[in-house]
Amino acid sequence: MGGDENAMTEEFYHKNIFDDVVDVDLQFVEEESDAIGPKAKSGFNIFSFTDAVGARNKKDAWVLYQKALASGMVPEEIFWKIVWAIKTMLLAKVTKSADEADMKPFPYSKAKSNLVNFKEGDLESLSQSLLVGYHNARRGKGEIGTLVEKTILSL
Repeated sequence: MGGDENAMTEEFYHKNIFDDVVDVDLQFVEEESDAIGPKAKSGFNIFSFTDAVGARNKKDAWVLYQKALASGMVPEEIFWKIVWAIKTMLLAKVTKSADEADMKPFPYSKAKSNLVNFKEGDLESLSQSLLVGYHNARRGKGEIGTLVEKTILSL
């Protein structure tokens, strides 16, 4: 590459792995919705789903899961909502106030009130199951959609 071996030409940055020159639009920004799927189109309220999970109502949670999918949400997006619901309940379990938990008062009080629906160790077990299932799905040993359904049906 000429005199300075560390210097790279602009042409280098416009070549693919086969050394073909390609036009690269460096100003292009991928839309956020492409990362995890389209957002709900019909105004579906995901919090009704997380409320059903917190209430440990598997029938309502499963029906709302199907509605979420029908509205355009993808299973991974719904998975993270379940993780959020479990995480907030675990946090509410070990704290005395919303300030201590660094949460807004409404979600904190909702999480605190949902604790009565879970026996000692249930939330920790559910959290561990979600973590293991997520990593197994990433390794190709299952699918996120199946994990979400199994989680809902195990409530």
